[in-house]
Amino acid sequence: MHEDPTVGAADTAEPVTRGGRVAPVVSPSHRLRPVAFGGVIAATVVVAAAWVVGASVSLTAATAPSVMLQPYLDALEDGHLERAVAMDGTAAAAQLGYSADLLTDERYALATDRPTAYRVGATRTENGVATVDVAFERGGEGQTTAFTLRAQPSGFLWFSAWRIEPASLPTITVPTVRFGALDLSVGGEHVGTVDETTVYVVGPGKYDIAADSTTGFFDFEVPSVEAEWDGRPTAYLYPTLTALGQEGATAAVRAYVDACIASTSSEPAGCSIAIDNSEGDEMSGVTWLLTRGPEFEFSEYSATAGFLVTTTRRGSADFLAAFASASGEYGIVTAEDCEVWVDGAVVLSTDGTWTFDPYTW
Repeated sequence: MHEDPTVGAADTAEPVTRGGRVAPVVSPSHRLRPVAFGGVIAATVVVAAAWVVGASVSLTAATAPSVMLQPYLDALEDGHLERAVAMDGTAAAAQLGYSADLLTDERYALATDRPTAYRVGATRTENGVATVDVAFERGGEGQTTAFTLRAQPSGFLWFSAWRIEPASLPTITVPTVRFGALDLSVGGEHVGTVDETTVYVVGPGKYDIAADSTTGFFDFEVPSVEAEWDGRPTAYLYPTLTALGQEGATAAVRAYVDACIASTSSEPAGCSIAIDNSEGDEMSGVTWLLTRGPEFEFSEYSATAGFLVTTTRRGSADFLAAFASASGEYGIVTAEDCEVWVDGAVVLSTDGTWTFDPYTW
């Protein structure tokens, strides 16, 4: 029986001689098999899909509204107000009618009770707008506010970035006093001279504010201003009259009363005193006599009117005149205890003259 020389040789590493040539012997464990390309492609797709999902989760987390807000909150916590307002556009918005003079790190350092810590709370997202609740610790007390972010295309696949909307920062309003500029100071440091109504946007905190009139007629004292996040005007500086101002304003009111008493009309224009002359009699030799001057006080300040004057006790005046009626009657008419009051406002003109403006009766 002829034996096949290859039998039993498959498990050896020795070459087998065939026809004078040396042919390599292939071990069963090293024989070439067809590659399963479909399985490789499927595995690649799974790995790629897993990578995309992982990248998606990571990118979504990295671009979440609360994460995008964190650098802004860090800047506020560290007292870097300029950096914070640059992120949300407050500084640019402040140029549209508001003053950004106090939105600097130097000015913000003058405030006390600034935010020292924060904690991000719930996030609500709807129609591309996210609202993030943030709890701050300020002056040893907690304060919660909400920030708004708006979705913006990020340029990466379908993901969106979030832009911080300008926060509702507090404001401090210094009104026009119509009679001289104000030297404004915060924390004892002079920050500028104000000659018209100015709304300052400020960072959250407590501000010790003072304003002194350059005329010396007024004081502006606001010991402290608690600037909150709600964006409402938190300080409206009202002037009060100094002793010098009281003197000038009082003289203006008394000059008005004197002018009314000196009138030769039975119904002096703009005065509280008047005689009923509905019959149309001709009056001559009209004389008013002040028997008791009115007592008054200066109350609050109105940016549109001035220092309001309120009568605390009405004065009185007597009236005397000759009359002639259309029917030919003539004689003397008298009236006693005509009431004199001085409700109105006093203002100081630019030339330093005090003027009393009465209410229209």
